[in-house]
Amino acid sequence: MTKRAGFRNERAREDFIRTYDELMAEVWPSATEFAEVRTSFGTTRVQRNGTGDGIPIVLVAPSGGLPLTYNNIIGRLSAAHTIFSPETIAEPGHHLPKRPVLDGEDLAAWLVEVLDGLGVERAHLVGMSYGAWVSVRTALRAPDRVASVALLEPPGFEKIGWRFIRWNLACLLFLFTPRRVREWGSRWLVNGTLRSEVLRRLLPKLVGFRQVLPLPQLYTEAQLAALSRPSLVVLGGKSRLNDLDSLLERLAGLPGITRVEVLPEAGHALTLDEPERVVELVLDFVGAQVR
Repeated sequence: MTKRAGFRNERAREDFIRTYDELMAEVWPSATEFAEVRTSFGTTRVQRNGTGDGIPIVLVAPSGGLPLTYNNIIGRLSAAHTIFSPETIAEPGHHLPKRPVLDGEDLAAWLVEVLDGLGVERAHLVGMSYGAWVSVRTALRAPDRVASVALLEPPGFEKIGWRFIRWNLACLLFLFTPRRVREWGSRWLVNGTLRSEVLRRLLPKLVGFRQVLPLPQLYTEAQLAALSRPSLVVLGGKSRLNDLDSLLERLAGLPGITRVEVLPEAGHALTLDEPERVVELVLDFVGAQVR
């Protein structure tokens, strides 16, 4: 029997939601502007920010499924566009899935249903890390619903190696150390997450959540050939996720990749390491697409 994602108990769920809502109220503009969208996988809470008549941007969260990851770029993005930020299904959030999420196709189907529920015909998808993988899978499943994809430190193009796994484990060890030690660790590991007080307060609340989601699988050659939507890839020059030279060579040979940018001093957490540059690149890319 396939396990479903969920909190260890009701107390853990309430503790997480209380902390999450407090942080949203502190750092997220218009934190009460949200919709509850029903999908076949379960209800999804979606934050809405900004206004405008153009094609909206949907922020697809990295592992953890939390819009809060984008808290330091949402203000500048929503000043120019309507932004929708869903809590990823089967990740910690206000609602639990009513059926298991088995693979990338399920996640893509879920995101299309979210667009349906919001009444959004087409959207620019911006995804970081795991969210980039979900964005690509959605663009492959429903290209008519996707105006473009901006992929921040995306997995799926190369196999995730032990270098990235070791980096993650080291980051976890630093997470629960005093602030001075975390700041040193953030410089050594090139990980802005360790400097974020928002994430430091929230991440311990995730201990009580059982995550049951598919790992980001490598794209097949057929999938890469089928990626037809305009695609921006932004990479951290000091990230441990991919071998930079190898990935750049691979991306250069893919016709579906429109633009590749490397931020030399950034690590994997691009929106924390260089938020202003990320916003600049995303807005420039989105603005270059047909509206």
